[in-house]
Amino acid sequence: MLGMSGEKASWSQVTLAASDDVNNNSPVAVDVVLVSDDAMLARLAELPASKWFAGRGDLLSTFPKSLRYRSWELVPGQRLDVTDDAFAGPRVVAAFVFANYPDPGAHRVRIQKFSGRLVVQLDSNNFSVADTK
Repeated sequence: MLGMSGEKASWSQVTLAASDDVNNNSPVAVDVVLVSDDAMLARLAELPASKWFAGRGDLLSTFPKSLRYRSWELVPGQRLDVTDDAFAGPRVVAAFVFANYPDPGAHRVRIQKFSGRLVVQLDSNNFSVADTK
């Protein structure tokens, strides 16, 4: 039964939108991370974005089958529509968005739905994720 848990990430579209004053008027890095097993889920569920961005290369090389991610960097006022094929691949048990803000805080949101449209709204020093049909 291994490999049958979870579901496909089948968002029709993911929109990344940065406010005009995002990250104190500086570019901000954003990663959407797809998690394939419960052990990695437990590890990432507690990880602040600063540690994710510092250690993602090590995590990926140590656990190549446990996660995959896509990265972008947005400048103030930018809007980016990412097509569904960016997330094609094996089933996932969880997904997270990490934003690399310098301010203290987790800057991590767990995505609950794997279908429809996702909108990641990046504001001055925080962000939110909404899902729509």
